Amino acid sequence: MSTVVSRSPAETRALGKELGKTLRAGDVVLLEGELGAGKTTFAKGIADACGVTVEVRSPTFALMHRYRGKPDVVHVDLYREKSAASLDDLALDEAGDPAIVVVEWPKDLAAAAWPNARRIRFEHVDETTRRIIS
Repeated sequence: MSTVVSRSPAETRALGKELGKTLRAGDVVLLEGELGAGKTTFAKGIADACGVTVEVRSPTFALMHRYRGKPDVVHVDLYREKSAASLDDLALDEAGDPAIVVVEWPKDLAAAAWPNARRIRFEHVDETTRRIIS
């Protein structure tokens, strides 16, 4: 387990980009942490590494956004979901070519679906500083 301290959203995004360069289609990353801890900012960095050129937004209300890149990035938010059936409804396996899957608020739902996923936890230190544990 490793811990990194990010002192700004720009650093958090850069850390996401650094990780994104190591990911391949089919990899799953679970992002855990409180509201405003930097999960979406980190996901933007992963998308940057994949060459995504559109603005990455939190999929809280849509549940999932797919971004075209090399490889594609599927960004999922399970904040409002309460059952494993939610994952079935997303039909990620029917979404076309394999992609990197980034899940915010994975709870036990995503952990059960992707037991080999990489888990990253974000903790508030102060207004702009975050502890990122992977």
